[in-house]
Amino acid sequence: MRYLKDDDVVKVNLTKSPIKLDKYDMYYIRFQMTNGKVKTVRAFCEKGTFPDFQSNDFEQIKQIYGENLISDFFIKRLLGENGLMNKEGRDDYIYLGGNLLKNNYLANRYMIQQNGKTGQQNFDDNLFSLKLQIQAKENIPKNNKQISNSKDSKGKTYVIGDIHGMYGSYVDVMKKMNKNDHLVILGDVIDRGTGGIQILQDIMKRKQDSKNNPKITFLLGNHEMQFLENIDIMMKHGLNKEDITNIINWRNTRSRMGYYRLHNDEQSKQAYQYWKNEFNKYNVKYQTLINEKRLSEWELDAMGIWLTSNKGNTTIFDFLKGGRVNGTQEQKAIYKFLRDSYVALPQNVNGKDYLFVHAMPPRDSQMLRKMKQTGKGYKFTETTRDEYEFMLQERDFSTYEQAKRFDFTTICGHTPSAGTILKDKNKGFIRIDAGCGHGKKNNNKLALYCVDNGTVEYFDEKENTYEQTH
Repeated sequence: MRYLKDDDVVKVNLTKSPIKLDKYDMYYIRFQMTNGKVKTVRAFCEKGTFPDFQSNDFEQIKQIYGENLISDFFIKRLLGENGLMNKEGRDDYIYLGGNLLKNNYLANRYMIQQNGKTGQQNFDDNLFSLKLQIQAKENIPKNNKQISNSKDSKGKTYVIGDIHGMYGSYVDVMKKMNKNDHLVILGDVIDRGTGGIQILQDIMKRKQDSKNNPKITFLLGNHEMQFLENIDIMMKHGLNKEDITNIINWRNTRSRMGYYRLHNDEQSKQAYQYWKNEFNKYNVKYQTLINEKRLSEWELDAMGIWLTSNKGNTTIFDFLKGGRVNGTQEQKAIYKFLRDSYVALPQNVNGKDYLFVHAMPPRDSQMLRKMKQTGKGYKFTETTRDEYEFMLQERDFSTYEQAKRFDFTTICGHTPSAGTILKDKNKGFIRIDAGCGHGKKNNNKLALYCVDNGTVEYFDEKENTYEQTH
């Protein structure tokens, strides 16, 4: 994960926000960087606990912490490898705490409050509604202008897919949406990048607050399919974080050992022997999983492929205890949300029929016929494994034309084309995976496709909202 380096900061400016909040005082911290850019962070203290800058209390704090309190404290507290922004995966909306100058704390984030939770936990619980409230107040002039100049109050239908953990790219897309729009997400929001779970959490919260957000329709991708199947394996055999780590280490050391086995130079021979010893160490634990937890070779292989080859490790450790997900109830909610999602969905936009699916239209023409007649799609729980696996994972061209015979234009992702979308009128598909999550070197982008007018906007690949792109 990229983070802001403290030695890249030239100057720090702290101002109190005029926005009135019920529980918190908000401050804008503006870091002027050596590259000339300015990074703004919103920091929060419990209401009334941070003294005015000209007060005696503030002078007392400066006597304790030094004249350069603002720059020293906020740089060391927030930035760098050990700062809050990097350690907690935060790039904005930072909770600093309250009860200043008590118990030798400048700001105590972890003091237990009346409901039994820490101040940090209560802040995170309220963070989504807090963001909406602040964004609405910060953007009042712009929002009014958008509403008054809008020629289409009904909004438009947009499609994105294959975000692959690039939370910053996802946020950039959401900034383009208004509450009258309909956004269809074609799956594969998780894995590869570090923000997959964070994206799912945001989607779920926006769907709950439908009054202030665009309509969001979420479809599964093959990476969410693998996530569900691997969670089922974990629950069946009672696997924990240590077991997952052992599977990852076993596959990675086996891969390294196999690589160096192919080379005959002395350095490669030494490396091979090292990785062989490492592999033997992890192989003992791997065999224990088979013998004691009764995992089949098929189950271990399926987990290993997802965790390493498909980079599901970035997702699972956020999902398990100690990660980004807050407890068993939220784990269950995410699992249920995915299981209840669509794998194929017909939609009529401006009189034209489209079929939204992650990879391919269904192989069974009767499913297409039924969707054409009823206008209803298929959810994950309404399809067999063979049916959903084909629609989420297949890469051939066999069923696009079959869907076209039912007057469907298929809009899908799954197969990346670096930096662009692909349209094929003859076969009847629009593939919008522009390579997001596969690295910047090939000009990979996140594509936002507007179904109403056929336009597309491309967004740079960004894991974090504060990441700079060029």
